[in-house]
Amino acid sequence: MTARLKTAMVLAAGLGKRMRPITDTMPKPLVKISGKTLLDWSLDSLAHAGVDKAVVNVYYFPEQIVAHVAARRA
Repeated sequence: MTARLKTAMVLAAGLGKRMRPITDTMPKPLVKISGKTLLDWSLDSLAHAGVDKAVVNVYYFPEQIVAHVAARRA
């Protein structure tokens, strides 16, 4: 029997320097690809894999990421 991963860590604290000027005003995890943020791609993939909880670390424009995650939970 394989143990199921219940909690995952999403690393979302980078400055996104290589994506400038896009990341001058938003963190890289909130950049949209195909109409969906990079963070949402990751969180949706984790949920699809059966992960119950994701811990997201933040640093660059943290308030934007916190607001985005809160809106997902609403």
